Amino acid sequence: MKNKILKLDNPCNEKWENMKPNEKGSYCDMCSKNVIDFTKLNEIEISEIMKKSGNKICARLTHSQMNSPLFNLENNFDLNFPKSKVAAGLILATSLTIGQTSHAENSIVKTEFVQNSDSKLDTKEEKSNPKPNEPKLDDKIVFNGQITSEDLKKPIENAKITLVTSQKILNAYTLTDGTFSIEIPVSLIDNDNVIRVSYYDVKEKRENEMFWGYETKDYILTREELKTDFSIEAEPEVLYLGGIGAYSEKRKPIVLNNGVEIKYREFVKAQMGEKSSCSLENKDYLHFDSKFAVAIYGKKAKDGLYILTNKTEK
Repeated sequence: MKNKILKLDNPCNEKWENMKPNEKGSYCDMCSKNVIDFTKLNEIEISEIMKKSGNKICARLTHSQMNSPLFNLENNFDLNFPKSKVAAGLILATSLTIGQTSHAENSIVKTEFVQNSDSKLDTKEEKSNPKPNEPKLDDKIVFNGQITSEDLKKPIENAKITLVTSQKILNAYTLTDGTFSIEIPVSLIDNDNVIRVSYYDVKEKRENEMFWGYETKDYILTREELKTDFSIEAEPEVLYLGGIGAYSEKRKPIVLNNGVEIKYREFVKAQMGEKSSCSLENKDYLHFDSKFAVAIYGKKAKDGLYILTNKTEK
């Protein structure tokens, strides 16, 4: 099955605030075209728009969206999907009420999409996929760190730190001073450990500045790095404007539901509202591109990885 990836074919230097707002986004007098505002749409809505436009369109979108795969709409799926579910990384100032904690939670995260980072990945052998044994209470390490803004050098409160494995997900949130602490069972730790840092619940106002929020990023840390204080500088989200194209890439991602593989096609059909053996009722999911997917699940996941999770109560 082929997926599509968005690429910026023709960058536009016109400022968004100078365009005329309309129901689709804005109208650009320079090129006499509507510019669709993707920042308020989820990946399924964008997939549908790109298909109807012949995979070429003028749009505004985030760096997060540029790195997230679209779903294949080549088949005639029944598109009765909910329009209200906004993809993570698109609207960063949400009004979710989530309690902060200074240590790991066993709750599952909301839908989020992976972003590239400069973290390294060492080539590894295929990972086995047994369910980890329940660790003893003292068989844990504590992963500590602090998150500050790259540009202002100020601590960021309520950023989310997530340890991701194929079988278990652990979360923590930063405190007012930007620090966090997450207890990790030793049984979940290996040589390549994926940590996601997201900012969907961060509420930060800046005067006289176009600020969209911070970019979600993934990191791969070694065992030793998990034992050190880890400093992270949050980078402001980047917005792109101009001619966008959707290009096919033949991939076969792995999809995990409670640690068990399910067929990717069934997952896509479920996303489209088509009858499927995959139920998404009360489910969210996380997506990881190749190098992070391999770090989590081994070489078998070189085409990407989706992890279905139970929805958290809001």
